[in-house]
Amino acid sequence: MDASVFKQTFLPHSRRMYAAAWRLTADAQAAEDLVQEAFLKLWMKRDSLNKVTNTEAFCVTIVRNIFFDRYRKNGNKFVERPPEELNIAADSNISERLEQREDAAKIMNIIARLPEQQRLIITLRDIEDRSYDEIAAQTGLQAVNIRVLLSRARKQIREQFNKQTEYERKRD
Repeated sequence: MDASVFKQTFLPHSRRMYAAAWRLTADAQAAEDLVQEAFLKLWMKRDSLNKVTNTEAFCVTIVRNIFFDRYRKNGNKFVERPPEELNIAADSNISERLEQREDAAKIMNIIARLPEQQRLIITLRDIEDRSYDEIAAQTGLQAVNIRVLLSRARKQIREQFNKQTEYERKRD
C-alpha cells in the first residue's frame, strides 16, 4: 500500500480515533499521542492491511489496544505527567470544569445502566457521533427504531440526571 492509498483509507478515521482515545484518557495530549502511535503502527503494517474490511473499527481497536497495553505496562496506573507539563486553568474555570466532569461522570454512569440496545444506540450516536445509516448498518435496526431507542435513552438519562441532581441539592 502506497502513501496516497494509506491516506485515503485511514486518515478519514482520525476524528473517531481521537474521540475513542480521549474517552479513554480524558486528556487531549495523551489522546493525540495515542492516535499518532496508532497511525505509526498502521503505517508499519500497511502491506498487510489490504484484508481489513472495516477500517474504521480496525483503527479504533488499535487505539484501544495501545491504551490498554500502556495501562498494563504501567502496573495498571494511568500515565502521569510531571506537574510542569500540566495546564493549570484560572481559578474561576476550575470549579466549572470540575462540575462539568462530575456531571459527565454521572451521565456515563446512567448510560451504563441503560438497557443494552439503548446504551449501544446512545453510545454510537451521541458519543461516537455516528450517522443513523452507520448505526443501522452496524446494528441491523431500521432508522425509525434507532430514533425511538435514542429518544427513550435520552429521556431516561435526562430524568435520572435530574433526579440525582435534585437528590444532591436536598442532601446539601
